[in-house]
Amino acid sequence: MLEVILGYAVSILVFSPMNIFIHECGHAFFAKLFGGKIESIQIGIGEPLFNVGKVVVNKSFFMFGLAEIAEHSLKVTNKFARFLIAIGGVLFNAISLVIVILIFNTFDPGHFLKGYYIGFTSFLILSALIPVTYHHGYDSDGKHIVNIFKN
Repeated sequence: MLEVILGYAVSILVFSPMNIFIHECGHAFFAKLFGGKIESIQIGIGEPLFNVGKVVVNKSFFMFGLAEIAEHSLKVTNKFARFLIAIGGVLFNAISLVIVILIFNTFDPGHFLKGYYIGFTSFLILSALIPVTYHHGYDSDGKHIVNIFKN
């Protein structure tokens, strides 16, 4: 029972914000690749807790995130570039998932946190791909991708 409580606590307090950071870095990487200017990378929602450079950690740091890109700073704006920026977060999460699985399998294949990391990362990937508009007005990555190919 204690292992389950510890697993969820680590997942919510460590894995979730870490995955959100990795996800938003994926968007920022591709935006930067196409000439974009990154205003900030936000982890979570709500009032800011603290920031380190352009990374802002908000009070509800375990859900949602945002890579704030200067509106007209992209030098390449074709569908392929916009698609890579939109899917960049999911790609970075998938890559991190493979790396973490390899690390767990190399050092401790039966470690109880392995399943929690896989579960939380997979949930983030799948939920990001569902085409919806969130309650705070931002579109999911999936909705961005649908809109790119609709237009």
